[in-house]
Amino acid sequence: MSTIRIIGREDIQKVFTVTAALRAVESAYAGKSAGTGSVWPMVFHEFDPGHADLDIKSGDLASAGVYGLKVVSWYDSNAEKALPALFGTSLLFDLATGKPKALLNAGPITALRTGAAAAVGAKYLARKGAKTLTIVGCGELCPYLAAAALAAIPSINTVYLTNPHRPEKAAERLAAVTEATDALLKACAQTRTATIAAAADTAAAVGAGDIVFTATCSKTPVVKSAWVKPGTHLSCIGADLPGKQEVESAVLSGAVVYGDDTAQCFAAGECELPHKDGVLPALAGEIGELILGNKAGRTSETEITVFDSTGIALQDIASAAIILKACEKQDLGTVCEI
Repeated sequence: MSTIRIIGREDIQKVFTVTAALRAVESAYAGKSAGTGSVWPMVFHEFDPGHADLDIKSGDLASAGVYGLKVVSWYDSNAEKALPALFGTSLLFDLATGKPKALLNAGPITALRTGAAAAVGAKYLARKGAKTLTIVGCGELCPYLAAAALAAIPSINTVYLTNPHRPEKAAERLAAVTEATDALLKACAQTRTATIAAAADTAAAVGAGDIVFTATCSKTPVVKSAWVKPGTHLSCIGADLPGKQEVESAVLSGAVVYGDDTAQCFAAGECELPHKDGVLPALAGEIGELILGNKAGRTSETEITVFDSTGIALQDIASAAIILKACEKQDLGTVCEI
């Protein structure tokens, strides 16, 4: 008899916190660079171009003894059917036998690990003692980005929210983002001390940021080179498919740029178009190399640094492995015969 554990949103939220996500993401990046984890080619398919698509990210993580995949589908017409536009599902398998181990709702995992990815980039590339974080984009990821940054970088004392396409959205979302950020921190026994504020002027907010996170769906740069002060770190989250770009190429051309996966960054990340245009011939390295101490990262207080986070399967696999272990220990989820 073989069994699989099905783990839904409610049980995931009981065991997977911001700090757990930070640990998972760091271990995933380190495993990739150490050769104990590998990323397999991404699959992207459009059912109806611009309206319905899916992507599949997969890989193996020997340090956790598993391989796995995540399927994310997007249908923009789902709102008319009272359904979410996005569905995410993760599968985890035993690396030694191929036995299915777990089926998980990938939604809450993705949000936490994406926020953690931006924070890990800042942890290793921002100036020491960075005090101000600016988040460009006030969507659903915003509180996860804020909470992860505050958990990973205790020196941050101010978080600015700004929305480039609809400036008033920052003020509209402020209360909800603040409440959600506090709830995420409370779940891992932390209390926010930083101030969270709305900023109507994106240029001024970016200029004030020691750290800037971009989390939009833009295909046209929303952060201009002239706004970015020397010494700033940027973690770019939104460019996850070909053609997206949030930051002017001139920012990257003069910066120290790291990615999560070089090939993926050049195929579908923030680096894609600057690389194709010849202004970014190569990355300084991958973030896992910094975590392992094999790269220097930032070498001066005035350097601009960039982390291109395209999202790799190992983040999801490492997260799912942590969740599965906790759920087995606490007897959470539903075990089914297969």
